[in-house]
This record gives sequence, C-alpha cells and structure tokens, in this order.
Amino acid sequence: MANLLDWNTLDHKVKAYLDPDNGIDTEQKAFPVLMVSSLLSVSDEEAEDSITDGSKDRGVDAVFVDDRDGRNSIHVFQFKYVDNFENTKKNFPSGEIDKLVSFFDDLLDENKSLEKTCNPLLWNKVKEMWVALNKPKPSIEVHFCGNTLPMQDDEKDRADSSLGKFKYFNIHHHSLDSIVEMFVDKKSAVINNQIQVVDKDYFDRTDGSIRGLICTVEATEIVRVITDPENPELVHKEIFNDNVRVYLSRTNKINRKIIQTALSEDNPLFWYLNNGITITCDSFSYPKGKRAPMVELKNIQIVNGGQTSNALFEANQIAPEKLDDVLILIRIIETKSQPVSLAIAESTNSQTPIKSRDLRSNDDIQKKLEEAFEGMGLFYERKLNQHSDKPKTYRIDALTAGQAHLAYGLELPEVAKKDRGRIFSDLYEQVFTDELTADDLLCSIKILNVIEGIKKKLQSSIRKQEKFELDHLFLIDGAYHTLFAIGQICDERNIDRLNFEEAIKLVPLAISYVSELVIETQNKDESFSFNRYFKDAKTKTKVASLIQNKERENTSQV
Repeated sequence: MANLLDWNTLDHKVKAYLDPDNGIDTEQKAFPVLMVSSLLSVSDEEAEDSITDGSKDRGVDAVFVDDRDGRNSIHVFQFKYVDNFENTKKNFPSGEIDKLVSFFDDLLDENKSLEKTCNPLLWNKVKEMWVALNKPKPSIEVHFCGNTLPMQDDEKDRADSSLGKFKYFNIHHHSLDSIVEMFVDKKSAVINNQIQVVDKDYFDRTDGSIRGLICTVEATEIVRVITDPENPELVHKEIFNDNVRVYLSRTNKINRKIIQTALSEDNPLFWYLNNGITITCDSFSYPKGKRAPMVELKNIQIVNGGQTSNALFEANQIAPEKLDDVLILIRIIETKSQPVSLAIAESTNSQTPIKSRDLRSNDDIQKKLEEAFEGMGLFYERKLNQHSDKPKTYRIDALTAGQAHLAYGLELPEVAKKDRGRIFSDLYEQVFTDELTADDLLCSIKILNVIEGIKKKLQSSIRKQEKFELDHLFLIDGAYHTLFAIGQICDERNIDRLNFEEAIKLVPLAISYVSELVIETQNKDESFSFNRYFKDAKTKTKVASLIQNKERENTSQV
C-alpha cells in the first residue's frame, strides 16, 4: 500500500508541472499533463492539448489520438488528484463511469448531437476520434488515473464490464502505488543469465578488449531470458535499459508481423526473415567445441532487437507450442566500456527507418547548439528532460525547437504538426544543418511561445466557462500554421524573420488570416476537422496564397 513518501514523491513531480501563466495553477490541473505525457511518452505541449476537462466534458478529462508509427489508438482519461495524504486512502471515485458509457454510446453511434453536449475542446477531439475509428484496427484505451487507491473491486468490475461491452476497448487503472512505481528511479540490478546455443551454430572472435559471439538460439530461450523472475506474466524491463527504443506492443504493424510470422506455419523461416538480436554484457563464457553449449552471461543488456524480443514474448503467451520451431540469430558482444556499449546500441538501431532523438543527441551540431544556448543563459536539451532540474522557462527542448524551425524557417508546418518524429530521422540533416544557428532556433521558439500563450489562455477560458474567441479555436491544432503565416507576412513586408520584436507584432494579423481561411473552409465542409485540416499539406499553400493576395491588395490601396 502507498505511504506518505509515495504521496510526497508524486506531489513534487506534479508541482514541477505548475505553470500559472498558462492556466495550470493547481495540482489538479498539473496532474493530467504529467500523466498523459508520462504514460504515452508525448511532449508536455501535446499532453496539454489533450486536456478536455471542464463544463460539458461528458466524463472525459483528456483525449489523445495516437497515430505514431502505424498505431491507431484512442486514449481517453479520467483523473482524480487529492491534495493531502489522508485522502489518498480513499478509492478512486466511480461516479463518472455512467457518464463515460453514455459518451461512448454517442461516440460510436456518430451522434451529431455531441456538438451540443460537449465543450469545444472535447468536440474537437470527437471529430478526431471519428476519423481514427474509420481507419483499420482502432483500439480505445480508457485510463482511470488517481493518486488514491484504485476503484473498489466491485466498481472496478462494473467499469470493466460496462466499457468492455464495446469492441476494441482496454481498461487501465492507475493508482498512487502504480504511478509512483512508474516514476521511481531504481538502481538497475545487474542481470546475469545463460543462454543455450543450437547445435554448433556459433562463431567466436576477439579484437582487443572487445569479444563477440554470433550464434543461433531457440526463440523460447529469448522468452525465458527476458521474463521477469518475480512475475512470469511480465517482461523484465530492466534488461532493455540500454535499448534506445520502447516496445510498441502488437498495435504496431511491424510487431504484429513479427508475432504473425512466429505463429504461422512458415515459422521455420523466422531466422531468415528477422534481423536478430544484439546483446551486450560484461563477459560471456562457454565450453568450446561442445555441441549446443550453454553460454554464461554477466550483466546483460538487449541493445537491439527489443521489438523482436517482446513480440516473441507476446507470441509465447498466445501459443507457446508454436515457438518450438522458431530459431533466431543472436549477436553477443562482451565489453565493459559504457561508451562502446552505447555506440553498439546506436549503430545497430540506426539501420532501421525510425531513429530516436537519443541517437542524435551526441551529434556535433547538437553539442554546439547546447554550447551556444548556454552562452545565452539557456539550457538546450539534446536529450529529453536533460535539464529537468532547471526552471522550465530557461529550457529549450531540441524536438520542440526542431518543430518550430520546421514551421517557421523551413516552411513545413504540416510536418511540424503531424510528423515530429521525422525531425530526428529522415529530416535531421534538413533541419539541423551546419548553417543553423541558436539565434534561428530561439527566434522561432519565442514566436511560437507567444502563439502557444494565446492558445493556452483560450483553453483555460473554455475550461473555466469564460468568454473566449470562437474564431481562435483553430489554434489548438493550427499553432504551427500560424507561425508559418507570420513568416509569410514578414516576407511580403520585407521584414527580417529573425527580428523577433517586429515579428511578434504580426501575431494578431496572422491569426486573423488563418481564421478567415478556416471559417471559409468550415462553411463548405460539414465534416471539417481542425486536426485533419492542419495535417493536410495543401493547407499551407492556401495560407500562403491568402496572405500574398491580402498583403498585395493592402499595398495597392496605400
């Protein structure tokens, strides 16, 4: 059971997310942002945009539609945060379950009356959810999150059965215990294990202080090695601490394919179709010359092949007998050098299409930008949350900076909106060039922050049922296009884009231009969705054309 230390640990993490200037002025408002960003591994900005809490929220406090890496998952949240330890001993309230069921009834029935019964933030998400539900293999993940005890068992059963009547629904209960467990940084245990090689399918070589063993093993051996010794139903996550990727489960199409191959009649081909697994360790030993030797491994980490390993674990849970014929190629590398181990993790993962920002974090350009920002008294985060101990207003996140530069400097607002993951993969050399300066990035970020400030005040007003500009609602999804619009106006008026003081004067005008275009499009399209509109590559062309016409028209009238 959670104790006072658990409550205090989480409370401090929640307070770090307080941002009064942007309407996050209580722990109850900060907790949802922390949970969405942490559970789904999204940015704080994306987490804030997911919040739908307030009047007419239909029991839905946040919605995040996850289409990253081929996923099609709709995450719906309910939150409860108590501000003292004594109240953590209460159970998560279940009074909103019926509201949630009613909401899903209307959602899945595509009931157009939802527009009248939802607040604007939720209605915008509803349209986004309808798009996702019309795509192949959707899933809806419902999260009950609170710094309390979980729901009482009978109420938990009621929630699970009430929502379980819908297809593709998964229910997740997050209590103070499980939340703190997720956050607490435990010292990684040294993992020792052994693995048996198939027949004489192995090759050993040594180069100085590095030694390697290439071999074939049975898939069941991998499943055994990655199984949590304390809970055989779970994967031992610490064995993947040095892996740059996080397992995406079977919702990812590549992982579904791995599972399907392992369970198919053609699973003997698995060895030929899969790239295999790379393991690093402090040392390995085995009796040479022996058939099917047992290899002893000390302090092991799976640095590449995490998706394959986890997919095999899932396949074993579905049909363990099918894995008897599955073999896999393994590369074991002995090195006690952490830099070498990290280099192996980088090189083995960089051959796949989706690269992590972590693979680029030690790039010279990133290091030079960090030095430049340090000279300005700012903290550039090459790695996620690298300077989490510093004030938020002085931190520059590399990914957020790349998004701002994409929209403002490179004129790709739709990519900044929908494909942020590409910034550190196929677009990296285009975004982070030798010509890019910290001043370029800082100007883009500062202008974006002004736009984001207006957006957050809008969101706060909606949640508080205060008066707000309905024509500005597009900013929730269209902030990057507004940033793009400012660049276009600067060009038309021969203003240096890096002149921040002049550029921010154009924010209201840019908002009015984009708003005009949105209203015109809405009137022509009954199924209009902000999210879909600003992911469309054609939208920026329409924005640029409108600004060109408006600005030249104004010039001709002077």
